[in-house]
Amino acid sequence: MSTALTALQRSDTQLSELESLILQEAAQDGAAYNPIPTKLTIAPGGINQYVTSDGETLKSFTAIVAISQKARAYWPEKGTGQPPLCSSSDGARGVLSPAPMVEQLRAAQTAKEPHWALRLMDAGVPLPSFYECIACPLSRWGSVHQGGASGRSQACKTLRRLVLLVDGWSQPALLILPPTSTKGWDAYCSSLSRQRSAYFAVRTKFELKSGKSGGGDPYSTAQVTMADRLTDKSEIEAVIAIRREF
Repeated sequence: MSTALTALQRSDTQLSELESLILQEAAQDGAAYNPIPTKLTIAPGGINQYVTSDGETLKSFTAIVAISQKARAYWPEKGTGQPPLCSSSDGARGVLSPAPMVEQLRAAQTAKEPHWALRLMDAGVPLPSFYECIACPLSRWGSVHQGGASGRSQACKTLRRLVLLVDGWSQPALLILPPTSTKGWDAYCSSLSRQRSAYFAVRTKFELKSGKSGGGDPYSTAQVTMADRLTDKSEIEAVIAIRREF
């Protein structure tokens, strides 16, 4: 993968001779450790910053989006930092957490529409291996209801999971777009498709724009624009190689 990423570096972020030597040697050292991709998230509170899992903050960045996946996730509680109670890697089939937290199960009981698994647990019925998201009541608009409060959004969030090749970075990164950013991303991808291109065939600039929820809470929305197209066949081949690996 290091070779493919090197081929995709912009001229203004070209690797030095020393960096190239280090990365070439590191590419042969696959048994040393399991690489952990950097994760990018949109900071809460409408401060218009991306935050990496290393604690770095970015106002904007440019990257090739190698892969985009539809996804869903359901958190009965807010701000706990726990994995979702139920999640879907394709936006179609949800899988219950194999070890749900007791607090999550308690919070899920107060939902406007309890997750199907809770009803099956109460009835002593074996749980299925997955749940159809399209038929799940938690994916309906207006399904948010906890602690006596209700809302117009979906209890199970619609997300987009992106694998990024950020300019100047030597390893891919992961970015999960929240519900407030999925529509803009989908429109961007659709526009590129109409132009006989694709989201992975261009460099995309990621910025942020402030917004407010119906309750007045500030948040940031991802803003994406095309920085430039990949014009060399070798660049497209490098991106495809990374897509195949993932």
